Amino acid sequence: MFGLFSNKKKENKKEQEQVENPEFLKLVAKWDVFLEKMETRFNESLVNAKEALLENLEESNYDINPTMTAWHGIKSQLMAMGNKVDTTFDEKVLPQMKAYKEHYDLLDEAAKGRHLREGVIFPKIDRFEIEMEGEVSQRFYNHAIQFLNENFNCTQCSAKIEVRKDIFRAHYVTCDYCNTVNTFTPNDKISQIRWIVDNIAKLKALNEWDAMQKAEKEFSDLRPPREGQDNAFYIAAFEKREKTSRAYWTKYFTERAVYLPEYAETIEHDTDVKMKWFYEERKRELGF
Repeated sequence: MFGLFSNKKKENKKEQEQVENPEFLKLVAKWDVFLEKMETRFNESLVNAKEALLENLEESNYDINPTMTAWHGIKSQLMAMGNKVDTTFDEKVLPQMKAYKEHYDLLDEAAKGRHLREGVIFPKIDRFEIEMEGEVSQRFYNHAIQFLNENFNCTQCSAKIEVRKDIFRAHYVTCDYCNTVNTFTPNDKISQIRWIVDNIAKLKALNEWDAMQKAEKEFSDLRPPREGQDNAFYIAAFEKREKTSRAYWTKYFTERAVYLPEYAETIEHDTDVKMKWFYEERKRELGF
């Protein structure tokens, strides 16, 4: 009975606000429209950014440096869009709304902007960066690897020497005909392959990254149990973080080894190194 009375009271208050504060409701609607437009504009910017960067890579004859520099500039612009949401509310929306309500009554309106900024825009930028840098790097790799098919001849007898397709740095190669030791020095594009493999491996492990981020979010939303409370749910969420984190790093290092076989034997070790901080946190938080 009291609950019903309370609900009716809330409905009457809402109706009263609609009668008493029509200008405030107009501000709320205007704020909602602004947020919707910002999200639409942001999503369109991601599409345009991808097209522009891939075109930049081709037009530069696959010079990856200016393409990555351009991406950093675009990323700054995308981040600025998220920050604009906060500054617009603080500098324009909030002062107008305070003419009708106290600051603490406007927390829900501020939360709308914070959700768009921290729950939508910034996470999308993080994921888009993996996709964008990964695709640019994969296209660069496909172009650069062709140069390994060019002839490399012995400096002593001019015989053609086969060069390994998975070593992208200067190294010694022995001629099968005269046994002369030659130094193979790859061109700039081939030597750049080593540092772009990281981006490709991240892209290949994107599904595992998504699962890891979801587990991180679910865990961060939990309140740590107080002393004496059942902590089974907390441990389960922590273990899910562990499982998805290890799955991500295992996938990442496995994909890296596809392009750089010299790391094939260190996948498990490298994964353990990445997980070390996690186990330290587990011991600190859960005591095991």
